[in-house]
Amino acid sequence: MKAIVQELRAAAALAQQDSEFIAGARGLPCAIWLQAGTDPQERVLAWAGQPAAPSQCLVISAPPDTWRKLLDPAPPPGYHSFTAAQRQAQGLRVKGDALAIAQALHPLERLFEILRGQCEATPELLDRSAISGHYANLQLGATTASLYYETSGLADGPPLLMLHTAGADSRQFHALMADADLQNQWRMIAFDMPSHGRSMPLPGRAWTEGGLTREAYLQTCVAVIRQVARAPAVLLGCSMGAAMALVAAARSPDDVAGVVALEAPYKAAGRRTPMLCHPQINQAAHNPAYVRGLMGPAATLAARRDAAWIYAQGGYGVYANDLCFYSEDFDAAAHLNGLDSRRFGVSLLTGAYDYSASPADSRRVAALIPGARFTEMPELGHFPMVENPQRLMDYLKPELAHIRSARGIA
Repeated sequence: MKAIVQELRAAAALAQQDSEFIAGARGLPCAIWLQAGTDPQERVLAWAGQPAAPSQCLVISAPPDTWRKLLDPAPPPGYHSFTAAQRQAQGLRVKGDALAIAQALHPLERLFEILRGQCEATPELLDRSAISGHYANLQLGATTASLYYETSGLADGPPLLMLHTAGADSRQFHALMADADLQNQWRMIAFDMPSHGRSMPLPGRAWTEGGLTREAYLQTCVAVIRQVARAPAVLLGCSMGAAMALVAAARSPDDVAGVVALEAPYKAAGRRTPMLCHPQINQAAHNPAYVRGLMGPAATLAARRDAAWIYAQGGYGVYANDLCFYSEDFDAAAHLNGLDSRRFGVSLLTGAYDYSASPADSRRVAALIPGARFTEMPELGHFPMVENPQRLMDYLKPELAHIRSARGIA
């Protein structure tokens, strides 16, 4: 027990010198304590709160064996972040009300990174010079939308269309679009859904949008295939994008040449919460932390910050609205009827550290689709194309080659 307490004290001291933790915690009215076991005497102060007399204390307590896993640089799934541990770590308890925890989520996630030794970020520069940006006016039913999209690779190659996660945008796929091998084989296209990234809201919809519906999302994807790709496309989607890639393949198979679904959910209930756009919570701090907890521990600190930065720039309510589709609407058992990989290849890849769309969930999805291929990625979490794109491509490129072969693409 004493050794664990000493390690917690050392980590708390590092956090109190960490610029990101300090910036995230500044102004929090609550204190943050770490406790080994059940003895309050074994508490370690991580943040004293501001002002000096905080309104309440958040106490994170766990048995020594659980703390040992949380302090491991390569923890098992369920022990790799604060939000994962809160759901899955054996014996871990968090004392404090839900609002205070949500207000403190950014420093809490950063604290858990520091606990397992992720203290410094090595600068990483990605060469994006081969990626070109464009705007297109698309017909979405009776509405004309100005949609931003990016391209890379062969001008006349087979289209590989990339669908981003809920609340994010096409920048998630930049590392793949910058890959020389993929550039030599594909015409890669990634677009920002309306209200995301560099696509403005649909005319008259700014600040007033409701939840994303399956039909509206499908309509947008099919419009991009027909009006931008102008040929049946292989769909590479992640999370929400994976769910839609599979829906599009089931509902509009003539527009699809294959599917690679990253982190495909079966039915991801519970991801949409009131805290995602709460008036007393900083959305630009909370929401990136909410998704940061889904990343695998092998993701570098620079990659974690890149993934979080994209979410920090999301418009008000956009992430919560997307989760109407991802978390409340999509049901693989109900929505993938008739999807058969004998027409084109269907592959599912899921990271072991993803607790939103777990490997078990994606395996169940694959079982619904005759001939679908499923692979678990042991090192990765919910955002593999940002966490560790090189490792993802070790899994992705064979699946893309399988789809090309199944489709007869040279």
